Amino acid sequence: MKTLIETRAHAVMSGDRAAFDATMKLASPAFRAAKDTWFMRMRALPLGSYSLSFDPNAYEDLAPALAVRPAADEVHVATVLEQIAFKTFDATPTSDDLYLTVIRRGRTWSIVTDDDLDAIGFLSSRNLWDFGAVGQVARGRVLVLYQGDRATAQRILASTIGAIKYDVAKWPLRWPESIVVIIPRSTSELSRILQTTFDLGPFVAFSAASLSRPGGQYRLTGNRVYVQPGTFFSTPLSFQQDTLSHELLHVATRGYAGGFTPSWMDEGDAQDYGQRSLPALIDVRARVANGTFTGHLPENFDFSLGSDNDIHNSYEEASSFVLYLISRFGANAGATLYRALGNESPVSFGTARYHLDHACRAAFGVGFDALEQAWAQKIRKDFG
Repeated sequence: MKTLIETRAHAVMSGDRAAFDATMKLASPAFRAAKDTWFMRMRALPLGSYSLSFDPNAYEDLAPALAVRPAADEVHVATVLEQIAFKTFDATPTSDDLYLTVIRRGRTWSIVTDDDLDAIGFLSSRNLWDFGAVGQVARGRVLVLYQGDRATAQRILASTIGAIKYDVAKWPLRWPESIVVIIPRSTSELSRILQTTFDLGPFVAFSAASLSRPGGQYRLTGNRVYVQPGTFFSTPLSFQQDTLSHELLHVATRGYAGGFTPSWMDEGDAQDYGQRSLPALIDVRARVANGTFTGHLPENFDFSLGSDNDIHNSYEEASSFVLYLISRFGANAGATLYRALGNESPVSFGTARYHLDHACRAAFGVGFDALEQAWAQKIRKDFG
């Protein structure tokens, strides 16, 4: 099987359609035709690297989970890591899983499908080019891949370049300043690409990255920004600017992220360094007034679950805490703590809270509990 998937990856990189087809000899005509279309769309992109390998962190053979077992001498469902990088624009590749059903009949090995386990939630990676032909516009180190209107893509390209310029002036740490922006045709396509379980309809843009663990390390790679033009252009220009610079600030932080970086750190930095206008703390003020302000920073799940007010409150608290750090330790404080958290070893002993406290002491000489308590006291004083 290893030779089979390596041959397939080499065929994609070299543009060898015959070798690519040879890895699907026993597949159905429909699967072969769909993947041949995918192959041609991939070859039209500025492909810098493409690889397939067994995922070392995945489950073992998933064939026992098949609802229907193909007729073959051997049947396997392998978790295969697909890594894609676009030349010039990707400092690191994306890294996502494919669940490939591989069979052997006699001496012939073949990939026959990649969606046998969809029904139980093992979804093979999908990208824009899985759904249709992809257009592309680029300038400098920004590439926009889109389906549909080229003029819309060019507008988002210009906005992205402006947002990068803003972030470079605000964010004190170095970052590649290159990005791939993807504009899907529909919310349903975006939901399948991101494999989300919540409604994306109200959202404007997202940043995403792949998690890689080389040698036990923690790395976020293959940064992408996804934009929904239907909602993006329905908002005021100032909101559009803030949205893109916010999402691109997430890209700027990726190289410093670690396994113990909480969501409030990510979102607080993205707002305070990446947005021209900051949250008005309306929900925080209301919670102080009605006695429901907890004095504790939100948990990771608080940024996606709960009511709109609950989610807004989480963003407001994150922003206000980072602003508190900046007011106390200087303009670079948010970036300083972010980097300190990223330096915490993901294979060392201790809970996430322990590592957070350790990073705060390394960055500021003060433990996290004391910082959180001082922040909460200030919030209650300001809005009480």
